[in-house]
Amino acid sequence: MKVVFVLLLGIGISQGAPPIQGKAGQPVVTDAQLDHWLKVWQKRLALEDWQISAQLVRSWELKPDTLGNLRWNSSSKMATIRVMSPQDYDLRPSEIPTDIEYTVVHELIHLQLALIPKAPGSKELEERVVNRLGEALFALEKGPHYRPRAAVAHVTTKDKSSEASRSAR
Repeated sequence: MKVVFVLLLGIGISQGAPPIQGKAGQPVVTDAQLDHWLKVWQKRLALEDWQISAQLVRSWELKPDTLGNLRWNSSSKMATIRVMSPQDYDLRPSEIPTDIEYTVVHELIHLQLALIPKAPGSKELEERVVNRLGEALFALEKGPHYRPRAAVAHVTTKDKSSEASRSAR
């Protein structure tokens, strides 16, 4: 019996953890929801001239202590937002959708600011500004009961000219 249990456990681990589910066994966040949030906020932030995609990725595909990142190409106006999968969150399932939507907004604000020349050492300042703008926009969207959980983010980027990261809150 122990051998069967260990075998089944090993198979389960090798297949990856099942998606975190909310009520009625539905995934907490779907690709369709992610795409919807992207389109809504892309329009609100006047980024409709960009071709932007968003994808849920596992935590090991992001830099340590980040919940998402943005890569863009200014000349082709193409961008990709990668957001940490609900499977890797340590929040209650009911809190994960709001956090993922906020990460999309955060990365889109970075994209809006991408063409502004940056002074050396200004990334921390940009993160503070992006967090404050994101929180203000989210408070307007979510209403008076929304309480931001964001701390000042620190930057962990590979290529400072084409990637921005949102640190864990």
